Amino acid sequence: MQPAMCVTLSWDDGHPLDSRIADMMSRHHLRGTFYIPRTAERGTMRAAQIRELSQTFEVGAHTLGHVVLTRAHDRRAHEEIFGARKWLEDITGKPCLLFCPPGGRYAARHVRMVEQAGYCGIRTVELLSLDWPRREGALLSMPTSVQAWSHDARSYLQNIAKRRSFRNLWRYLAHGRAADWPELSRIVFAEARRQGGVFHLWAHSWEIEDCRAWKRLDDVMRFLADRRHETPALTNGEVCGVGAPRSPAFAAWTNFDSTTPIVHS
Repeated sequence: MQPAMCVTLSWDDGHPLDSRIADMMSRHHLRGTFYIPRTAERGTMRAAQIRELSQTFEVGAHTLGHVVLTRAHDRRAHEEIFGARKWLEDITGKPCLLFCPPGGRYAARHVRMVEQAGYCGIRTVELLSLDWPRREGALLSMPTSVQAWSHDARSYLQNIAKRRSFRNLWRYLAHGRAADWPELSRIVFAEARRQGGVFHLWAHSWEIEDCRAWKRLDDVMRFLADRRHETPALTNGEVCGVGAPRSPAFAAWTNFDSTTPIVHS
């Protein structure tokens, strides 16, 4: 028996080009989550676009004004975290239970605010992980595997050192020197198939545009789609529901049956 694994994608900043990402994902029958602020430096989708996006994909919060929480005083951080959830729920008419801190920067006090605001999960920017969501206080903390952006060695090593993850360090030493992110995606996905876990690809649509990497992204999505018969594609929330099936919030919120084990013959 192969170990349990799944694939999930996520996209930050709510840039208007997220609609192009959504079209690409729909074409490849992939699932994922869009983390959207009300405003951001490069612009964001209109309310009607967000509402339409939420009919097919999961939408998570990314603060109101794309604020880096560690640079904000506590009152501002509180407003950004609490307000983002209410704003998105008013637009979509659906529960917003996932939060992603801009820049992946947050402190313990922000985790408490995220809990108090009623979120159930927080997506981080930890790279090269295949772990299922972990408990962080009352929240589920979701790491990522690969960013659709070519990082240098220093960036990977800083990311690993901050989290003191020996498994991620081993994965970098074994595979991370593949500077090309599509190649790294295929390598890390293959490891997930061998050992199990979550292959989580994330990025910003504006980065894909800046790097003119749409074809490369399409190729990676096609690669993942061609393996959907053996590896289910889930939203971030559905991954949390599978990884923590005892969580009533995720069980009630997602359509995915978290009681069904993901095991392949």
